[in-house]
Amino acid sequence: MTGHVSGFGRHLFGLLLATIAAMVIFAIWEYGLDYLDGTPFEELQYVIFGMVAIGVLSGLNSVMSKLMR
Repeated sequence: MTGHVSGFGRHLFGLLLATIAAMVIFAIWEYGLDYLDGTPFEELQYVIFGMVAIGVLSGLNSVMSKLMR
């Protein structure tokens, strides 16, 4: 990233947040796409999923950069 991060606890915290983000993205993939069936957005469900996944990862990056300062 932008600076040197020291401390084993910070690395574990980052790994924990990355694991939680992966679980959230997986849950959205498994359960969230079904909510779009039968709607006008059904054809765009994978595009919407991609946008949500990028938003989750972008938010995680923003939170991590604020917490690690």
